[in-house]
Amino acid sequence: MVTRAAPITRAGLALAAAMTLAAPPAPAANRDFWRFETAQDFLRGESDGVTIGPEGQVRLAPAIRTLHEGERPFVWAVAPDGSTGVLAASGAPAALVRIAGGQSDPLAEADQVGVQAVARGTDGSIFFATTPGGGVQQILPGGERRVFHTPEARYIWALAVEPGGSVLVATGMPATLIRVQPSGEAETIFSTREENITALLVSDDGVIHVGTEPSGIVFRIDRDTGAMALFDSPQVEIRALARNAAGEVFAAAVASSGPDRAALTGAPAALPAAAGAGAAAAVSVSTATSFQVAQTAAASARSSGGGGEGTHALYRITPDGASQVIWESRLDRPLALAMLRDERLLLGTGDRGRVYRITRDGDVTLLLRIESEQITAAFNDGTTTLLGASNPGRVLSLAAEPRTEGRYRSRALDAGGAARFGRISWESRSPPGAAIVVETRSGNSSEPDDTWSDWVAAEADAPVRSPPARFLEWRAILRSDGRASPELESVEVAYLPTNLAPRVTAITLHPPGTAFEQMIQPSAPRLMGMEHLPMTTEAARQTAGNNALAGVTGRQLYRHGVRTATFEASDPNGDRLRYRISYREVGEVAWRELRTDLRERIVAWDTATIPDGRYELRVEAEDAPDNPPGEALSGSRTSRPFTVDNTPPTIGGLAAAADGTLTFHVEDGGSPIRRVSVSVGGGPPQVVRPVDGIPDSLREEFAFRPASPAAEGAALVIRAEDDAGNWTAVEASPPP
Repeated sequence: MVTRAAPITRAGLALAAAMTLAAPPAPAANRDFWRFETAQDFLRGESDGVTIGPEGQVRLAPAIRTLHEGERPFVWAVAPDGSTGVLAASGAPAALVRIAGGQSDPLAEADQVGVQAVARGTDGSIFFATTPGGGVQQILPGGERRVFHTPEARYIWALAVEPGGSVLVATGMPATLIRVQPSGEAETIFSTREENITALLVSDDGVIHVGTEPSGIVFRIDRDTGAMALFDSPQVEIRALARNAAGEVFAAAVASSGPDRAALTGAPAALPAAAGAGAAAAVSVSTATSFQVAQTAAASARSSGGGGEGTHALYRITPDGASQVIWESRLDRPLALAMLRDERLLLGTGDRGRVYRITRDGDVTLLLRIESEQITAAFNDGTTTLLGASNPGRVLSLAAEPRTEGRYRSRALDAGGAARFGRISWESRSPPGAAIVVETRSGNSSEPDDTWSDWVAAEADAPVRSPPARFLEWRAILRSDGRASPELESVEVAYLPTNLAPRVTAITLHPPGTAFEQMIQPSAPRLMGMEHLPMTTEAARQTAGNNALAGVTGRQLYRHGVRTATFEASDPNGDRLRYRISYREVGEVAWRELRTDLRERIVAWDTATIPDGRYELRVEAEDAPDNPPGEALSGSRTSRPFTVDNTPPTIGGLAAAADGTLTFHVEDGGSPIRRVSVSVGGGPPQVVRPVDGIPDSLREEFAFRPASPAAEGAALVIRAEDDAGNWTAVEASPPP
C-alpha cells in the first residue's frame, strides 16, 4: 500500500485591526458646565418669592398679603363683599367666611361638606351654594338669610349673576344649568348627558360658556342661537373658564380630577356616578369622617379606571371653535383661572401651589408659589386680585409692586461622581435700590442634609468656594427697596469630575478563521444640515471612530489562521479610550505586545506567527486621549484561554481487512477531529464516522468499507479536518 501526503496550503493573512465595530458614544470633555439659560432650566429648581419668565428671567414676585388662614382646609371661591371685605367659600365643614379688617368670621355655616361657590348680586345680595345635597342660599343686604333655590341635583359646582340680576346655577348629577330669577322662579336652560357642569362663565354680552366632566367639553349658550358644543378636549374635566375682549375663551382642562374634589365633596368630577353617589351618601358632618370616606371613594374609582394619568392643559378657543394649547403640564393641574386687566391670564394650579401668568400667545411666567398645595380660586376685577388656596386654606391678595426679597434655589446638580468646581458666572441687571447675591453649597448625598457644606457667597467669574463633592447647589437672593426688581438672566458653573479608571467589561473570542470585512468610510463626510461644508480629514477620522452609526461591520469572512477578538469597554467619565492588546501562553508570566494605540474595539491577527498552544489575550483600556500625562488611568481584562492550532491532523495506521474494510486512525496535536471523509474513485466525498460514533477527540479510529463491490478496486482519498480548520489528505491504494 502506497500513501502520498498532500500538505495544506495556508492563507497567511493578517487583517487590519482597523475593522470598525460599534463605536462608543461621542466623548464628553472632562470639564463640563451646568448652564441655566431657559425657563425650563430654572423651573426645575425651587422658587420662593420670585417669578420665572418665559425666557428664563428670574425676578421678584408681586408682593402678597395673607388675608385669611383658617382651620378649614379648603377655599373654593373668593369675591369682594361689596364693601371693604372679601368673601371666601370654604370647607370642610361648609362655611361662608367674611374677611375684613384683619378678622375672619363665618358669615354662614351649613351641614354640608363645603361651600362650593359664591356670587354677589346686582342688588348687593350674596348668593352661596353648599354641596353635596345642599342648595343656593341668599343673604339679603339687610343681613336676612334665606333659601334661594334647591335644585334636584346632588352637586352645585358654580354660581354666576347675569347682568339682569338672575342667578345661574351649574349642577352635577344631573348636569344642568338653571336660571333663577330674583323672585325665585327657576328654569333649566341647558342640560347635557355629561355628569357635571364644573365651570361657568357669563360675559357682559349675555353669552354663557360652561365646561363639563367627564368628557371635558366647552359649550356656548346664546339666547339667539341656542346651545352648541364649542370645543371637545382630550381631558376629562374643564375646571375653569375665562374670556377676553376679542371673544376668545380660555379653558383650563385637567386630565384627572385628583384628590381635591374627592376630599371636599366625596365625588370628584371624573368619578363614575355610582362611586360618586355612594361617597356622597356616606358623607357625614364630621370633617374627619367625610375626608376618609371621600378619599377611599376616590382611590377606588381611580384604581377601577375612573381617573387617569395624562397632560393637563390651558386652551385658547376662538369664537368659531378653533383651539390651541397655550400651556400644558403633567405635574401641575390647572384649578383656577382669572383674566387680568392687561388680558393676561392668572392660572392657579395644584398640587405644588404654583401660580402662572400666561399671555394669549402662550408666553408663560411662573408668577409665584404659595405655601399651600392647591390654588383653587382666582378673582380679578381690574383693581383687585385675589387667590384662594387649599391645604391649608388661605385667602391672599396680590399687589402690583414687587416683594422686597425673594429666593431661587437650583436643584442638586450631579457631577456623576466626585468633582472639583470651577468658575461660576451669571448675567443680571440690578436697577438702583436692587441687588442679587449668589451662594453655593456642596455635598455627596443627592438630597441636601446636615453633611452638606454651609452656604457660602460666590463671586462672579471666580472659582466656586464650596468644597469638592459630587453635588452642588446654588441659590440667588434677590432684594429690592420696593421700587423695581433685579433680574437674573443666566447662571453657568464649571466642574471637573475626578478621573476614574475605564473598565473592559467583556472579551469575545470568535471561532478560528472568523474575520470581518472592513467597511469603507468616506474620506470627507458631510455634516447633516451643512451639506455644503465638508469636514476636515482629521474631523472625518474622529467621526469614523466615534460615530455609532458608522459601527456596522462588513460581511463575515473565513481566513485560515486568523483569530479575531472583539471587546466592550466603558469609561465612567465618558473619556475617549485607546487600547493595548497583549498575549501570552498559558503558564507564562510575561505578556507579549500584539497591538498598541488601538482605537477600535476589535483586533485580528494571523496566528501562524506564533507556535501552537494554549494562550490568553489581555485588553488594556486607557483614557489618555482626554487626560493630561500623569492623570490618565487604565483598566484591563484577560480572556479565557484559547487554542492556537495551525498544524493539520495526521492520518495513519492504514490497513485493509479480508472483507475489503479499510481501517485507519486520525490524530491531531491541538484540536479535536471535526470531520473525516473518503472519496472513492474520484467520486464525491463520503463522511465517515469514527468507530465510537462521534468525532470529538484528538485521536479517532475509523473503519471504511466501499458501498459496492465494483468500488472495491477504486483508488481512495482520505481527507481529515480538525476544529481549527487545518486539514490534510492522503491517497490510499485500494484493498487487494
